[in-house]
Amino acid sequence: MNMTRVPASKMIHVEADIASTQRDEFNRAISEITAGARPRMEALERDLAAVKSRALLGLHTIEDVIRAHPTSGNAKILVRFLAGIYNGQDYPFDLTELRGLDTELADACLDYLNYDRLGEKEVHEHLTNGARDLKQWLKGQGIESASREL
Repeated sequence: MNMTRVPASKMIHVEADIASTQRDEFNRAISEITAGARPRMEALERDLAAVKSRALLGLHTIEDVIRAHPTSGNAKILVRFLAGIYNGQDYPFDLTELRGLDTELADACLDYLNYDRLGEKEVHEHLTNGARDLKQWLKGQGIESASREL
C-alpha cells in the first residue's frame, strides 16, 4: 500500500449524517476510497454491463416481433412503447399496456426501460436501422406525434 503523505492543501474534510444501521457500510465505502481498492466500482461496472446486455437482447426481441408480426396487437404495443421511450411527451405510453404482453415481451420492455434510464443513448441509436425503423413502424401503426415529427 502506498503511504505517501498528501499535502493538507490537497485534502478535504467530509462530514456525513448517516443512520447508525449503515455505519459499517459507510466505513467500508470510505476504506475503499482511501485505500484505492475499487471492488464496488468494479461490481457496478459489471452490473451495468449486465443491464446493457439484457436491454439489447430485449430490444432485439422487440424488433423481431415487430418485424415478424407488424399488424399484431403486440407489435402495436411495442411500437408505442419504443416511441414513448424515444419521446414520452410526443408519444405518450400507458405502462399498463405492458400487461397485455406475454412475459417474455413484457420482460424485454422492462429490461430495455431499465437500461434507458441511464441515458447513455437514445433508443433509435440501438435499433438495427436506426430512426428509419422507428419512423416506419410509427407510420405503419398510424401513430402520430402529439407535437412533431421524429
